[in-house]
Amino acid sequence: MVWKITPRKLFFSSLFLMLLNSIGNGYAQTIVIGTPALGFTQACASQGFNSYNLSFTFFPVSNVQAGNQFIVELSDASGNFGTATTLTTSTSTSSPVNVSFAMPTTVAGEAYRIRVRSTAPAVTSPNSVAFSAYYAIHNQPFSINNNSGSVSFCEGGNTTLQVDNTGTAASPLFYSGLTYKWYRNFAEVAGATGPSLTVTQSGNYYAIVDYGSCVMNSYSNIVTVNVTAGINLSISSAGNVDYICDGTPRLLSSSHQNTGYVYQWFKDNVAISGATGPTYNAAQEGTYKLRITFGGCVFESNAIFLELIELDVDWNVEATEVLIPGEQLQINSVNNATTPTYQWRKDNVVIAGATTANYTVTQPGTYQLTVTETQGCTISEQLTVVVQYPIGFTVTIQNSGDYQSCNVTNSTLSLNSIIAQTSSGNVPVSLPNSNFTYQWLLNNTPVAGATASTHTINNATENGSYKLRVSIPTFAPIESNAISIALQLPTPVLTAVGSLCGTNTVQLNSSITYSVFTYKWYRNNTLITGATQPSYTTNQAGNYHLVISYGACSVTSNTLNLEQNSITASLNFPATSIIIPGETKILTVTTNAVNPTFEWFRNNALISGQTSSSINVSQNGIYKVIVTQTTGCNATQEAVSELVYPDSFNVTIAANSGYSLCESDQATLSITNFNAVSSSETMSILNNSFGYVYDWFKEGELVFSSSGTTYDITSYLDNGSYELRVSIPGFSAIISNVVEIKLGISDDFTLSSEGVLCESGGSVTLSSEITNPDYNLTWFSIENDSEIGTGNSVTVTEPGNYFMTIDFDGCSYSSNTIAVEVITTDGITLNIADAITIIQGGSTEVIASGADNYTWYLNNEIIATGNTFSVSEAGTYTIIGTLGDCEFTKTFTVTVVENTSIVVPNVITLNNDGINDFWSIPNEYVNKEEVEVIIYSPKGKVVFRARNYQNNWPNSTLEYAKTEPVFYYTISENDEIIKKGSITVIE
Repeated sequence: MVWKITPRKLFFSSLFLMLLNSIGNGYAQTIVIGTPALGFTQACASQGFNSYNLSFTFFPVSNVQAGNQFIVELSDASGNFGTATTLTTSTSTSSPVNVSFAMPTTVAGEAYRIRVRSTAPAVTSPNSVAFSAYYAIHNQPFSINNNSGSVSFCEGGNTTLQVDNTGTAASPLFYSGLTYKWYRNFAEVAGATGPSLTVTQSGNYYAIVDYGSCVMNSYSNIVTVNVTAGINLSISSAGNVDYICDGTPRLLSSSHQNTGYVYQWFKDNVAISGATGPTYNAAQEGTYKLRITFGGCVFESNAIFLELIELDVDWNVEATEVLIPGEQLQINSVNNATTPTYQWRKDNVVIAGATTANYTVTQPGTYQLTVTETQGCTISEQLTVVVQYPIGFTVTIQNSGDYQSCNVTNSTLSLNSIIAQTSSGNVPVSLPNSNFTYQWLLNNTPVAGATASTHTINNATENGSYKLRVSIPTFAPIESNAISIALQLPTPVLTAVGSLCGTNTVQLNSSITYSVFTYKWYRNNTLITGATQPSYTTNQAGNYHLVISYGACSVTSNTLNLEQNSITASLNFPATSIIIPGETKILTVTTNAVNPTFEWFRNNALISGQTSSSINVSQNGIYKVIVTQTTGCNATQEAVSELVYPDSFNVTIAANSGYSLCESDQATLSITNFNAVSSSETMSILNNSFGYVYDWFKEGELVFSSSGTTYDITSYLDNGSYELRVSIPGFSAIISNVVEIKLGISDDFTLSSEGVLCESGGSVTLSSEITNPDYNLTWFSIENDSEIGTGNSVTVTEPGNYFMTIDFDGCSYSSNTIAVEVITTDGITLNIADAITIIQGGSTEVIASGADNYTWYLNNEIIATGNTFSVSEAGTYTIIGTLGDCEFTKTFTVTVVENTSIVVPNVITLNNDGINDFWSIPNEYVNKEEVEVIIYSPKGKVVFRARNYQNNWPNSTLEYAKTEPVFYYTISENDEIIKKGSITVIE
């Protein structure tokens, strides 16, 4: 970066260098404080001792200013004075200075320092030498390990030594935040700084509270730790095997046998009662171990699991089994033997060659299997099964689960079970069985091809009683239970061939024609005798249907209507209907005639020219249409409908939904209900387009007439009772209900006041700008809860809150509330204290507020008017302020002191206390034309420049940053600088 030097920058740079170099020289008086000489090398303080001293020198003694104080400060533990602590102060005016002090109870460190700082002038000494300092908040012997002198534990274990907590100040645990040092055989244990220590070695242990390099009285008793050597304990089993033969215990023995040992045997971690010797006979399966107690130590052996060897044999048959003739029973056995042998017997006779785990039975009898373990423990187990032929069989069939008689179209029959009957009870036979054969029977007759264990019936012609015949080898055929099947009959659909016309006949046919079914025909729900075939011929009109039955089921066909040819005619309105005056209706006839013609009549008079199926009508009367069929058979038919006027009408009006009584400034009236009424019905004609005339009346006088159905009211001057009258041809005027409209007034209700209440009296006039003579105005006091006057103004002499009510046309309104208060002397305030001091040649601006007019007096003489005055003379000042008819008095005293300064001050305080509020320089520089004073901002900008200086800087508008409170000055005499320095602003 290239700096561009301008004459202006060069001037200010030179000026600041001169200012900075001159601080402390010339007329800026200062002193030098020597390095503090400590009367100690380390500070090991406690409640019993905490007194230390030091000395320091300073020069020149004559430069110490009045009110100076020497402050002795202590750094933090690292020698930093950022948060220094004051140890003591001194106002000594002679050198050297000796002081005594106590160390703070929070000191704890090795690098503290001390310095000395003066206040007038502000000077700081060099730091002292570093020293260690600790305050022993606990400084007496304490106990550990419950004050016991020794402790023992077994080799490989540990124990914890800890400071005893007595709950009193005698224990260091009473104080939080302390650290400790632990010692073993008088050597420090590295890293052990807490109130407890876990030890694994023997030795002599004790602890002290850590006060750094200070040796204090906070130490514990010595505890001797002893470690007992262990033994390698093991157990073994007789023969070194891991099993027990069923019924033969296994001996367990200890590797260490000593009469001084205490033995205890365990099985599955549970102590065995009475097993307290070096050996134990184990008879149960489980995990065994031994525990020896000796010399306060406990030793445990290895664990041995001993398995109890038992022979378990099982097979796949029950105690009694049924053997179906022609089949085999396969018996399979399992066991847990390592090297087993097998032997099968039938009826207690050895079966030759039957020496394997499995055997196939083909004959009834009692069978035994003997299994023997030949390796390790010799054990045998035997199983027995009785095998029988059945005495007989029972066969059961079943229908499908969703079968319902006469309600399903198919059903499946199936073999449910075959039960073999034995001398010991019934035994179910496993199905299916390939040795069995099947035949289904319908009504005891074999069904061709039905030889499976299931049979499905799909047609109602196969309804009947079903059984299943089962053939079993060596047994006669067995028949099951019987099940009746009744499937749903198909629903017949009737059709007609031909039509009734004169003597012609019509043939009725059924879609179902099975010969096994029974048929019955019905006409008009009456049975037709002899009509028992799937078809029937008739020449009679009526309603026909057919009933088909088979077994317990029956079904009914559709109904077929036969009738002679004829035509129909119907109108789109009922026999009697309402027509509204002004309304047009369309009458329409509906017919089934072929190529019809139409004639229309009103009150039996032919309506000329109306020959279509529809006609527009707008009058009441009896309307008739005659329909004639012109193709095929000639036929006629007529239809009649009467249109009548309503008996009466009713209409209802209302104001719009947003209208509020006495509040809204406008309202709209409209029709909410408009009905035509007859003896049979009420019909709404709201929003009709019949062209009626609507007349709006207020207080019985017509105010508006139109074809519209609404009326707007926009002023409270139009308040009143409104009704609507509707004109309908042929009827008297229809009169609505009456609606009362009251719109709110729009005047300004705001109140104003004139005058004031003083402590000595006075009055205030409250007024409103409302002048309408139709309004009733009433004034109220809130505090007294009472009426105080009427009209548009009222005069009050008491403080309080007041309001006015306005009553008009049945509505009441309230104004705002206005407060009237008493003006007191406290309302007049000054920006200064009651007594101030100014330096001779200076002045202070006094500002008054709270009144309208002010008069200033000095020693009872008028000196000024207005709310500000600059005082420079001593005396008692009086200010009389007036507010309305009230008068208030304030006084303050000014003392002028002689400017005895011989040096230019470097500090001012902006707190308006009358002391150091202005930069007051010696009189020799004040009010002289040849002396010029210039003051610069922290950034070098001229903020004040004057000749004949009056000790009046700064004024109240001085602006500066609190982070840069230092200004600079020069005093020139005859354009030659004679003084320069800095000014620090303190608030």
